[in-house]
Amino acid sequence: MTAEAPESRIRLAVFDMDGTLLDGDSVTACLNCFDRHGLIPEDFRKDEPIFEEQFRNGTLDIGAFYRHVLSPIKGWSRSRIREFMKEMVRTDIAPLAYREGRDLIGRLRQEGFRVIIVSATFDLIVEAAARDIFGVGDIIATATEFRNDIFTGEPLEPYSHQGGKALLLKKMAAEHGWSLRGSQGWGDTVNDIEMLSLTEQAHAVNARGKFRDYAMAQGWDLLEFRY
Repeated sequence: MTAEAPESRIRLAVFDMDGTLLDGDSVTACLNCFDRHGLIPEDFRKDEPIFEEQFRNGTLDIGAFYRHVLSPIKGWSRSRIREFMKEMVRTDIAPLAYREGRDLIGRLRQEGFRVIIVSATFDLIVEAAARDIFGVGDIIATATEFRNDIFTGEPLEPYSHQGGKALLLKKMAAEHGWSLRGSQGWGDTVNDIEMLSLTEQAHAVNARGKFRDYAMAQGWDLLEFRY
């Protein structure tokens, strides 16, 4: 029988989620679900195009944005949120998953990689989406605060955004004794640059604008995912 490889020899495959594994944004999908269930007022989403543009160009105040997005479920119990997110992932997020991304994750697992989804999105969504769509249990996401099992509405720093993604990835690797040697990464915007720069082989998925220019200058692989 072949002995299992030491933790330090595990190769990591690191994926952003929104725009990389999904054709769209899981927070937008969540807001669609909130809207359908009558959880938000009519003008709640009026600044959404501005937020989206700020996210893509790397200027979004992610903490303030998530306080706004999470406010409809402030005061909910953990169990109620889990049930809501599980159903929301099934109805609103799973249909957005790229077949190429799911197939790629399957191939990487067969090759012995440990897959980690690293997302700026809050953990309430990422845990359910990673598990139920991609079969991935290792995630890094923006953490959320509960007190006595009740959601306070607060995202917790360090946010898993831009440099926070790299910081939290290094922290996870150090805690588990994993090396970033031989690692690969996939992302779709400038917000993923610092995370991708930690990996030995980076891939830019559906890259546009200045992120595409940066990826080409770095010699990163350019991929186009479609249904």
